[in-house]
Amino acid sequence: MLVALHSVPQGLFKASPPYSNSELVEFVRKAASLGFTAVQIGPLANYVPIEGQRLKRVLDSFRMERNVHVGGIYDAEKFALTKEEYARVRKETRYGITLCKQITSTLVSIHPPFFAKRSQMNSKLLLKARNRFLKLVEEEADFASRNGIKIALESFCYYPFIFEGLRDFAHFVSNFPAKNLGVLLDIGHLYQMRIDLVEALHLFEDRLSDLHIHDATLEEDYRKATHLPIGKGTINFPDLISRLKEVGYDKWLSLEIRGTEKEIAESKSYLESLITP
Repeated sequence: MLVALHSVPQGLFKASPPYSNSELVEFVRKAASLGFTAVQIGPLANYVPIEGQRLKRVLDSFRMERNVHVGGIYDAEKFALTKEEYARVRKETRYGITLCKQITSTLVSIHPPFFAKRSQMNSKLLLKARNRFLKLVEEEADFASRNGIKIALESFCYYPFIFEGLRDFAHFVSNFPAKNLGVLLDIGHLYQMRIDLVEALHLFEDRLSDLHIHDATLEEDYRKATHLPIGKGTINFPDLISRLKEVGYDKWLSLEIRGTEKEIAESKSYLESLITP
């Protein structure tokens, strides 16, 4: 398993994306200084043009493994009802695939749409959002596959997500061959939602392409309860890594924590100690 950095040390970036090319280059350098050999570039949201060749040169200079993550929280209501939001999500997804080509990555993960308010969702709107997302994924997974790139969908399953739980999400991804569409499981969010992590691992073991790793608690407010440095929450990471070994997972563990450089480095070291005791 490969421990990568997705979150950023506190104070390195401005508060939220989009990040400039210079910021991404600095992120790669900072990750290398913390001992990482892999990074996840993103999240790309409301993207700004990235000089892919320049970014590739920096990644190559540090012999850094890389993949790309697309999306913040896309508005499912607008996605279902407007051409503009559909076009924006498609454009950002296509840009993520293109950036993968430029930096020689073979994996891009994307964030499915989400209803910002429960009052927005009804069965008709939900069906329309899902059908449009199915169409988008069909188009983009085919384009990515023809370019030697795999798409993974993130398992953001908070209600009112466009998928009604993890099994519904699994049913959606079953429309695609595993070689073309993978899954990125967000461990901290699944745990905070009281979803059985072992069940989730087994449910997607043939599609697992990446994991977002952060500690979490069972508090109701996910903004306070997730994205914690390892050891600040209550997830049993020795058991998690053991279960990953059982299903033969040997891919990415992307740290997505809000923490200081020290907390990020300690989280990385702890995970690596579990992977290779």
